[in-house]
Amino acid sequence: MIDFRYHLVSLVAVFIALAVGIVLGAGPLREGLSSTLEGEVSQLREERVALRADVDEARRLAEAREQALHRTGTRAVAGTLTGTRVGLVVLPGADREPLDDLAERLEDAGAQVAVTVDVDARWDVSPLPEDRSELLQRLAGGLAVPQIGEAEGPSVPTVLAAALAGADQDGQLGAWLVALDDLSGADLVDVTWEEDDEETERDRRPPDAVVVLAGGLDPAAVGATPGDAGAEALAHRLDLLSALAELEMPTVVTGTGTDSRPALGPDGGAEDGLDVLLAVVRQDRELGGEVSTVDNTEGVSGRLAAVLALAWETRDRAGHYGLGRLAQAPVPVAPPVRNELEVGVPGTGELGVVPAPAPDTVSPPDPGVAPGTTPTGPDVGVQETSPP
Repeated sequence: MIDFRYHLVSLVAVFIALAVGIVLGAGPLREGLSSTLEGEVSQLREERVALRADVDEARRLAEAREQALHRTGTRAVAGTLTGTRVGLVVLPGADREPLDDLAERLEDAGAQVAVTVDVDARWDVSPLPEDRSELLQRLAGGLAVPQIGEAEGPSVPTVLAAALAGADQDGQLGAWLVALDDLSGADLVDVTWEEDDEETERDRRPPDAVVVLAGGLDPAAVGATPGDAGAEALAHRLDLLSALAELEMPTVVTGTGTDSRPALGPDGGAEDGLDVLLAVVRQDRELGGEVSTVDNTEGVSGRLAAVLALAWETRDRAGHYGLGRLAQAPVPVAPPVRNELEVGVPGTGELGVVPAPAPDTVSPPDPGVAPGTTPTGPDVGVQETSPP
């Protein structure tokens, strides 16, 4: 049985230990501990200052790089897309900030941004409302709508892809334009045509190539249960790209995030900011072999890469560029300049040859290509990374 003397001894022991600690702390141990702590604090302060200086220097170098690319980019892409009509497709949640400069870069390459299509966030509502299902069935009657996966009947992505590609059924001339207008009237897309001059006749030809601006997907959409909102959103985007590929439409998918959050490489074990849609495309051997991707269009280098990638797409060469996982190179090699372009005459099936103006300078060689060698494709001098 514990008595009072046991408690008294315990209390005395506690106070003795406390007194010994105070004496040692104020005496022989004080100087050693104090100097150690002061040294560690001083070291941490110096490391913080050094890291801040490194960050400032990295930011300064990045700004200088962007400024240099901005000044030289026009000559780097000049003539690579001469006469090409380009359509811009902005998916829900995409970062619109790079859009204007991307359009300028395309024009620097000789392309014309013919139409911009903003896709409404309600385009992936499932199941389809009855009125929307009837609209898609009616529009599909005049279009060569590709069958993607196990879907029954046309969907918004496949009808939109057929409209963008100008894929009319035989004897249904102009059905693609009606489809775009009706999709716009149903508030599924917002279509903006580029008009050069109000006094000239409106040019309503389908684009020759498409740039898709991606974004707005949660990484959890990958591997989510079918029927989940994120999984449905990802599936709709993939259906659009698959349909464009099936219709042999040159397509580049762009995203943002890796320039502001640099990748540590596929083995780095850290998030690299790669857009979900681009990651899935790069991992799909079939789709990734038809559609090109650029993951860092928030930077000038990414927008230049998108233009050059589209130029290679018009030559049936797909590639993946940027700073994220499975990118083959930051920027593709500049393709040959278009000296003349075969242009289809709408409604006649005839081809005319329109000479293209030569650029004032020759595009600089890619830094990844050894001097004296001749580039043969967008990934020359770069070790190609195959998706797993």
